[in-house]
Amino acid sequence: MKNSAELSAAEKKHYCDRLTEELVELRKRLGQTQEELEAISGISRVTLSQIESGRCRMSWLHFASLMEMFSQNQETKELLFVRGILDERLLRVYQHVRPGERPEYNAIVPEPGPVPPKHYLLPEEDEGAEEEAE
Repeated sequence: MKNSAELSAAEKKHYCDRLTEELVELRKRLGQTQEELEAISGISRVTLSQIESGRCRMSWLHFASLMEMFSQNQETKELLFVRGILDERLLRVYQHVRPGERPEYNAIVPEPGPVPPKHYLLPEEDEGAEEEAE
């Protein structure tokens, strides 16, 4: 039911801004240079440099490309959760979760098209800590 078109422009801007704030750290945690990230993400080194320096805004397409890449590495995936970039709202959109249902926290970003989504496991979390946060 939910898809990226259901995010408001303000929500998309919020997620792009949050990822922009953490982009340098996420890239470094992957051990990638801008050139290497260009080859993986398809985003030019010049654009990455401009986004990282604040001279250019991250587009929603850039966001989706980077999220797909960062969500496939355990360390950067955990950082996305910890820093609030990958949250329940975004999971609901990516997973097409119906109202009243909860998103699957062990599944990250599904692949587009008819291919079933890949599931990436997160480390077991303390359920009590999650309840306290709500």
